[in-house]
Amino acid sequence: MNLFGSLVSADDAQDLILAKLKPITDTETIDLKDASGYALAEDIKSSMDVPAFDRAAMDGYAVIAADLHEPAMLKIVGAAFAGKPFKGSLKRGECIEIATGAAIPKGCDAVVMVETVQVVGQAVQCKQAARVGDNITRRGEDITRGEVVVKKGTLLGPGQVAAIAICGRPRIKVFRKPEVLIFTTGDEVVAPGKALKNGQVYDCNSFAMMAIARRAGANVTYKANVPDTQAALLKVVSQSARKFDLIVFSGGTSVGNKDFGFEVVNKLGDVYVRGVAIKPGKPVLFGTVGKCGVFGMPGYPTSCLLTAELFLAPAVRRLAHTDDHHKARRAAKLGHEIKQDKTKQQLVPVRIDENDLAWSTFKGSGNITSLSQSVGFISIDAGDGVIAKGVELVVNVIK
Repeated sequence: MNLFGSLVSADDAQDLILAKLKPITDTETIDLKDASGYALAEDIKSSMDVPAFDRAAMDGYAVIAADLHEPAMLKIVGAAFAGKPFKGSLKRGECIEIATGAAIPKGCDAVVMVETVQVVGQAVQCKQAARVGDNITRRGEDITRGEVVVKKGTLLGPGQVAAIAICGRPRIKVFRKPEVLIFTTGDEVVAPGKALKNGQVYDCNSFAMMAIARRAGANVTYKANVPDTQAALLKVVSQSARKFDLIVFSGGTSVGNKDFGFEVVNKLGDVYVRGVAIKPGKPVLFGTVGKCGVFGMPGYPTSCLLTAELFLAPAVRRLAHTDDHHKARRAAKLGHEIKQDKTKQQLVPVRIDENDLAWSTFKGSGNITSLSQSVGFISIDAGDGVIAKGVELVVNVIK
């Protein structure tokens, strides 16, 4: 039996983990339609002006501004729509019906809004003056040719993908997503869908960790649980370390007779974190086997989910080049007092009510509803006091 040594703080543990993980340098070229969630591996420069032509910013009528120094009646000589421009050229005393996004016809230098005019037969009565450039979006006003539209390293979301698409790029170079293997250990753990025997439980930890890893930017592979033997765990970790960037398992990280996580990682590689001064979640394990990072998370669901959010998610983001994009946080006041733990930092799952008060949902490390009924967690430093009701704290949002 290998007992825990000195426990490290959550901050120190995270620093140790991230120091051992380097962003992935492998790149791949993918279709833009698949790019959301990837980190860009090149600067995207526009090969064109956007818009590529002067266009109407409003529905209305394209006019010559000089015709409207005073109220005037203008003859309607045609129409222009998005994708269907007017092919002629405007003359003094004339106007063209125009839709938002349509190219500005030759000879026009302003657009009057449809709400400001009155149509009389085949003419338009304009009572308001117009200035050159009114309601016209100029060529290149949004993006100029050669401009860097999205920088290398940017996490691609809807806005960034749209900006690349508007420049006409169908494929882009991105950093490969981290490949992460996730499984549980334990003879009592069964995959959902199978019949339970006496003493068995369904695997919920793997599915929670998969959701956390995918949300952080990983490609995830799920493996059925590994039996409670050192040989079985040793075989899986040894073989998988050559194929994956991260291996993550739950269970087997404490000090029981069937907890082989530390021995396995220590035998195959190096252990850097074994035990963190947090409650719940103390038996966290992290090490490396070759170039592969290996996490061992606690077996109890609440402990597993909280530590995965605290350590696994930042690790994935580091590998995926997205660690500058911090998780959501919000402020809330405590709905009740919380007693500090003398030696451990507490991670307390909370819900937030309609009055922005945070209430603990913690029922125990083994209860999954501690987190399923919460929006996130608050962190309470170790100490010998009480955090009073009404104190404002930061909630780390999980959902």
